[in-house]
Amino acid sequence: MLEKIDVHLTDHCNLNCKGCTHFSSIADEFFLDIDEFEKDMKRVSTLSNGEIKEIYLLGGEPLLHKDISEFFPIARNLFRNSKLIVITNGILLNDMSDNFWKSLRRSDVQVWVSAYNLNIDYKAFEKKAKDNGVFLGYTSRTTNDKNQKLWTKFKLDIEGKQYYLNSFGNCAIRNCVTLKHGKLYTCPTMAHIEHFNKQFNLNLEPKEWDYVDIYKVQSWNEVLAQLVKPVSFCRFCRPKDHETIFWGPTKKELSEWT
Repeated sequence: MLEKIDVHLTDHCNLNCKGCTHFSSIADEFFLDIDEFEKDMKRVSTLSNGEIKEIYLLGGEPLLHKDISEFFPIARNLFRNSKLIVITNGILLNDMSDNFWKSLRRSDVQVWVSAYNLNIDYKAFEKKAKDNGVFLGYTSRTTNDKNQKLWTKFKLDIEGKQYYLNSFGNCAIRNCVTLKHGKLYTCPTMAHIEHFNKQFNLNLEPKEWDYVDIYKVQSWNEVLAQLVKPVSFCRFCRPKDHETIFWGPTKKELSEWT
């Protein structure tokens, strides 16, 4: 069984964190088409027999998608036994409609909030979730003694001089399998690198053998075999060189990712 799959409902975000591993702080506005979502998820469900442990609906900031509630029943109908989770920064949670909360409950979708010490009434949406029978948790609330949020900076090698086997072996996010436009990638960096390339006029492109085209494979075993293999794109990553920094807004500088 594949542990989890990430799906971006949006690529862009309303928070703009520096060094975002999904490049959401430098991404153009993008809203996932619900018909494309259903088509791709149906194909993954057919291949896997619906046996995915967890499916994360995220971004970017997924609550920016005006039709977010329509994704929940599609995912639940195709993955009856999977844990479905929306990951959000929480900024918009208190503004979400009653239909949003009811749709979460009907499709048994959890909400997990990435807390950034923002000026948000966390207690209000905690109560709303409880009143609607929706599980709400937090991905991380770790801060230092000055109440500063710690952040991991993952570094890219834009010249691609890293030994890809070492990079893959030391990668902390290689199990963040991401579904995008009919392709499965072993990490979000590969899946969303287009935004980094556009922002800095670079060409760190995945090759055809770096991802799984879900419409070309014949079996789930093919998918699983491909996803556990190191790929050539790993030469652009320096996982051993990551460092802990303080979270903050992006200045859209190349140094945030290198």
